[in-house]
Amino acid sequence: MRKIVLILLIIHCSLLIAKAQWIQQNSGTNQNLYDIEFINEKTGWAVGDAGVVIKTTNGGTNWINVPNPSSQYGGLMWSIHPVDSEVVYAVAGYDFIMKTSNGGTNWNVLSGRPGSITAFKGLYFLNRDTGWFLGTNKVFRTYNGGNTLDSFYAPWFTNADIYFKDINTGIFCGDGRVFKSTDGGMNWYNTNISPGIFYQFRKLAVIKDKVWLIASGDAPVFHSTNFCESWNVLDTIYCYPPSVMFSVAFANEMTGWTGGTFGYLYKTINGGYDWRREETTSDPRFWGSIYCFSDSIVWGVGGAGKIQHTTTGGQTLVGISSYNEITPEEFKLFQNFPNPFNSETKFRFEILKKDIYKMEIFNVSGEFISMLFEKEFDQGEYEWKYNSTILSSGIYFYRLTSSKARIQKKFILLK
Repeated sequence: MRKIVLILLIIHCSLLIAKAQWIQQNSGTNQNLYDIEFINEKTGWAVGDAGVVIKTTNGGTNWINVPNPSSQYGGLMWSIHPVDSEVVYAVAGYDFIMKTSNGGTNWNVLSGRPGSITAFKGLYFLNRDTGWFLGTNKVFRTYNGGNTLDSFYAPWFTNADIYFKDINTGIFCGDGRVFKSTDGGMNWYNTNISPGIFYQFRKLAVIKDKVWLIASGDAPVFHSTNFCESWNVLDTIYCYPPSVMFSVAFANEMTGWTGGTFGYLYKTINGGYDWRREETTSDPRFWGSIYCFSDSIVWGVGGAGKIQHTTTGGQTLVGISSYNEITPEEFKLFQNFPNPFNSETKFRFEILKKDIYKMEIFNVSGEFISMLFEKEFDQGEYEWKYNSTILSSGIYFYRLTSSKARIQKKFILLK
């Protein structure tokens, strides 16, 4: 009897632990938080409304308020970039930029125009001296730690986040647009991510040359494998009510998170092709920013002082999945058979509404492999044979698309 009780107790405790994969941390503020960044597993910073700057040196067990001069310039802190334990830059409304060289004890104001209606919302630094600040229709660049700021025209106004992979090559995003520079930020060109559609892009996620952006509303997942020279749509995250996905971050090329309004948080473990809802339903505050130290250690901040943290990679809600597993009204796509397969497999699908359909093959990096067909189908059930002679062993995806919907599934080739 004692053994049975002990087993039940262990099971109960395990269930409680599983439900507590995302832990609330006490931020010490009820202001909205818009950005969070860490320099290591212990030391991190977050910023938000009313000039709030908070810092932790023990992984978020304690967050301390850091006094700073932003309040006299409006106090709406958008982004922060800690270069190391001493040098930190932050930006806010009213064209405000500030810097500390001693871990937050003292701050220098590098730029600020009280009463200005424009704002710096993003920043990125390669090292202590070289960095960029993204504002309304402009990019500031410094090569000497902010002592001088070179100003360049940015051909967009609703700008949000900026990233440079080296001293010459960088990108920034805004509503409906992603721009790229190859001359250190002096000139920018449109990468044509979504011509004619103005999705709200708030954050960039970059791993090497791979870039992910999550759009607003029923959220398409945009992905580039060549640092924004071309774009693919990997998935569409449907949620009700529709959420604005404010944040996205990847720990590596496979594992990432996106979060937005109503507390929605989703995770991918296959590079963005499929997303599953995380168990954060008890907290409806929005997610403003996510930081991944690794694929298991993650922080997120958001509405009304929200800070959540996981050391296990989070916990997926059973039964709540991405758009890929929701059958649209126009058609059904079934799992290929056989799977895994050696040389030939069959894709079976059912057409419910007459339309033009296409089926495409992609590799696990999102790169287009081939088009199997693009033609009009009447109502009915169909089967398409596929010969894989041109492919090597690995994981691939097949995607069926109509004029209104799409769905994709994974197949495995073993030679």
